[in-house]
Amino acid sequence: MVPLPVSLTSARPVNAKLDKLGAIPRAYADILFLDHVGLGLLVMAATFWYPNIGLAGLLGAVTGLLTARIFHFAESGSALQIYNSLLVGLSLGAFYEVNLYLVVLIVLGAVLAVLASVVIADSLWRLDRLPALSLPFIIVVLFTTPVARRYSSLSDYMGLADTHGVLLSPAIDGFFSSLGSTFFSPQPWVGILLFIALFLRSRYLAFLAIIGYAFGYGLFMLLTDNPPAGLMVWTGFTYILTAMAIAGIYTVPSMQSTALALLTVALTVLLVIATQNLLLLDGLPVMAIPFVITVVVVLSALAKRSVQGKPWLAPMPALPEVNYERARLAQVRNGEFDSIPVLMPVYGEWEIYQGFNGKHTHKDRWRHALDFYMTEQGRSYQREGQKLEDFYCFGLPVVSPVHGKVVRAIDKLADNVPGEVEVKNNWGNILLLRMENGLHVLLAHLQQGSIKVREGDWVTPGTVLAACGNSGRSPQPHLHMQVQEEAQLGSTTHPFHLTSVLLRNKDEKLEYQLVARPVEGERVQAASEDEQLYNAMHLPVGRTLRYQLCINGGADQEVELHVELTLLGQFRLKSSSGASAAFEEINGVLAFFDRQGPGDLLLDSWLLANGLTPLADQAHRWRDAPSANLLHLPVTQRLLLWLIRPLGCGLDSVYWREWDAEYGKWCQHGEHRLRINGRQFLANTESIINPVYGCTRIELVFQSTRLTASLVDTGAIEDHGVPGWKQDVSFRSSLP
Repeated sequence: MVPLPVSLTSARPVNAKLDKLGAIPRAYADILFLDHVGLGLLVMAATFWYPNIGLAGLLGAVTGLLTARIFHFAESGSALQIYNSLLVGLSLGAFYEVNLYLVVLIVLGAVLAVLASVVIADSLWRLDRLPALSLPFIIVVLFTTPVARRYSSLSDYMGLADTHGVLLSPAIDGFFSSLGSTFFSPQPWVGILLFIALFLRSRYLAFLAIIGYAFGYGLFMLLTDNPPAGLMVWTGFTYILTAMAIAGIYTVPSMQSTALALLTVALTVLLVIATQNLLLLDGLPVMAIPFVITVVVVLSALAKRSVQGKPWLAPMPALPEVNYERARLAQVRNGEFDSIPVLMPVYGEWEIYQGFNGKHTHKDRWRHALDFYMTEQGRSYQREGQKLEDFYCFGLPVVSPVHGKVVRAIDKLADNVPGEVEVKNNWGNILLLRMENGLHVLLAHLQQGSIKVREGDWVTPGTVLAACGNSGRSPQPHLHMQVQEEAQLGSTTHPFHLTSVLLRNKDEKLEYQLVARPVEGERVQAASEDEQLYNAMHLPVGRTLRYQLCINGGADQEVELHVELTLLGQFRLKSSSGASAAFEEINGVLAFFDRQGPGDLLLDSWLLANGLTPLADQAHRWRDAPSANLLHLPVTQRLLLWLIRPLGCGLDSVYWREWDAEYGKWCQHGEHRLRINGRQFLANTESIINPVYGCTRIELVFQSTRLTASLVDTGAIEDHGVPGWKQDVSFRSSLP
């Protein structure tokens, strides 16, 4: 009998700061996961279909906002606090006419909802990063409803008793009425307005709303006999919101997440049927309880899986299109979802003797492993090859590929004579490192007596651990590396990949790869970070970059980019338009992701040109797949892409870079291809990187658009005790 909202902010400890004017409409929108001020105003207007309900809800929302500000509660949770207060007002306005007595009760209930939201949200987040949903409202309404019934001065509100004819069809009207009951307005026209808001913000959420309701309705009718009149209208919203929450907001969209959402809807149906008499007792509007139980239990269970797999939990709750794009780009740049990134365990260029699913020993549960050795002109040794010292890799340093703790070390076993093996101790001398995620890295066949660390030591990437040897089942010196699930030798291996490396294939072509899983015969080396290139592209907090922008030869305009640090510790490059993108400088690469905000041609061109920039001078060629939204397509093509790829897609981007010795700069080029319905679109970018001033010039050519951005000045924003500064660099940007 009462809707249960789920907010995008309810599961986050920190959210973007809500401005004073937009806080209330944003809270309305958050009930449907929309997180949009404009659509929040549309939702707010829909609640005034019944003016008594709309006024009561607005009073609750305003009270919640004022209470949060008076008590100085964190801005990050204000949407949760406001919409729980909003629901208190809506619920009371749906049953009683607004008068002085009801106003007092709404105000008190809204204040209690804010306090309950603060406590419950914090507790659930600490427990398992679980969302509070509308649990605070449910608790408050258990008190306010009995109190309201004791007021003799309160008159029952009869607006909901007004009947209406069939608008479209009984089934379709039932869906829209159920959607309207989310805001205590079970009226088809209200539901239609809400559905329009849903569709405009996320077609995928609109799709989930339909299938969630249809599946829940069908199962409900199958399992019930003569249900109470109107019960489906007042409970149908729970099936809608369940599907949207599970498959759209809290997991990455996929077939598996959709199946899980329908399973959760089925569990919600069972709880509704089992508890309907209890929930309808004394008219308490708490039909949302089954929804709270099922969603929280399912999310908590997913978080406790020993091995993560599909459906993937979203790192942070967001719209399905955002979750999908984050997951798509992460998979492109970080490999499979469950693959563990590790750095090279050696210095220099080594060849892969045996890769994953190798023909010798990397099979079955031990298939995820790499064997490294060194060759020159096809041979792994010099002179006669009779001595271990003849082999190029014997005795070379082995370094830590991860952050971890040494949990086992063996280095007493003798190295084999070339051609001989020891099968009693297959792994030979080993080091086992436990990572923070509980998985382990095994380095095997080490040289006798070469281990430089002890059990219990903590190591960091690049720490020299031992030397390459020929112990155990090893006919010639080589290094075996695998990631495994347990600490025991022989444990099942786990997928992993090398990150930020230069890969030379059998055709001698060298390519930078952020994610690499080399195969037999390929040669690989770590992409060493170049200090000069790193300094050029480094973006510290407060850094400003002001560009002179020229589009198609038109009048110049100046646009500034600057670096911010969010409360979550995330670095973001932000434009003066409000558009921004997060970035990381890690493992020798500058990588941008999570583009947010309005369209911004300069920022999007900057991201296309520099969105994935290796900081290794040897990286001359690489690939990426940035979001297609970075291309400012014509309206017709954008609409076509919107229709055929509802969750978005990536570009096929190829980059190459060379050093211009005459002018002392790097020229970084990019080709970005997008295929839509058989047609191919091509954009070209060029980024000029100055060793001192960074990216001094960007060019974008796409269809009839030609953009040129030249760096005017760079500087830093003033901070307490630190003066701001600017340096004119326009003369550098004008160089060829």
